[in-house]
Amino acid sequence: MTLRELKIGHTAEILTVGGEGALRQHFLDMGIIPGQEVKLEKYAPMGDPMELLVQDYELTLRLADAEKIEIRPCEKCETNTPHSHDKYYAYSHQGNEHPGYGEATPFKLQPHEHERIVNEQVSFALVGNQNCGKTTLFNQLTGANQHVGNFPGVTVDRKTGTIKGHPEATVTDLPGIYSLSPYTNEEVVSREFILKAHPTGIINIVDATNLSRSLFFTTQLLELGVPVVVALNKHDVNEKKGTKIDVKKLSEKLGCPVFDTTSTTGDGLKDVVAAAAALNGNEQKAPYHQGDIDLTDKNVVEEADRKRFAFVDTIVAAVETRKVRTKDKNAQDKIDAVLTHPIAGLIIF
Repeated sequence: MTLRELKIGHTAEILTVGGEGALRQHFLDMGIIPGQEVKLEKYAPMGDPMELLVQDYELTLRLADAEKIEIRPCEKCETNTPHSHDKYYAYSHQGNEHPGYGEATPFKLQPHEHERIVNEQVSFALVGNQNCGKTTLFNQLTGANQHVGNFPGVTVDRKTGTIKGHPEATVTDLPGIYSLSPYTNEEVVSREFILKAHPTGIINIVDATNLSRSLFFTTQLLELGVPVVVALNKHDVNEKKGTKIDVKKLSEKLGCPVFDTTSTTGDGLKDVVAAAAALNGNEQKAPYHQGDIDLTDKNVVEEADRKRFAFVDTIVAAVETRKVRTKDKNAQDKIDAVLTHPIAGLIIF
């Protein structure tokens, strides 16, 4: 059966991922990988798209795309009974957790560096998944000191601004991107800018409420060798939900500075900018290396993505403590279920 046939509230195992080329790669980058569990949460009021739970984060998918994904019901998945799927899908570090670069020499920001930017021109790329609060954070950094243009050859907006109080520092707000395997024009220009424009550093906006999904991309960025600073955004949302993330430990695992931020208020941004400037000229080390793979072999690509997600999950398990898991329903979830019901929702509104 296909994912489109899955009933609301039911869980299944992903068997195969269809589609061709960039579309199929986009599925994989979003965590839709053979052997992974997927749960159908609800449909939009008009019936399309559907909202899924994958890798413990929420994802929306069009029905036409869901038809390209083959699944099979799994009773143990439904009851949360501990189990494993086909050995081909299983991946673990077999008890040898990757230590994470920087654990022996964790990042420490010196007191004087909080006051320091640099006396030369520097540029930063602002990158992150879609809907992570990146553009709001960009506005907080630049205020009215920004320019909107286009990337060469495409009609995708390019927003560049000067960081408030630091005329020597510019930042470019790149479109949302899920991975360095591009799917849309927006992802293409983001990837090209990071790889070819040679920014001084990368400010990676990570959605703290979807840590596993976000860190998949972060681990790819760290492999580029460009200094990375992680802005752990939506800290305020996590506080309300009772979710705690050990920022110090996360920094040690990734081998780069990590700071809590709230884009709507600007909290934490001064620390992020100071750390980015302090890393100017440094070479970034990566905690995970994929190595060269045959990108034309779908099985090889799937296995590589699966291993990366497995590595990310070990990090998340070590640094995150949730009071309410994404899969658990609270009062607001129950209200949303009624409001988004295809019939009841329309009657209410």
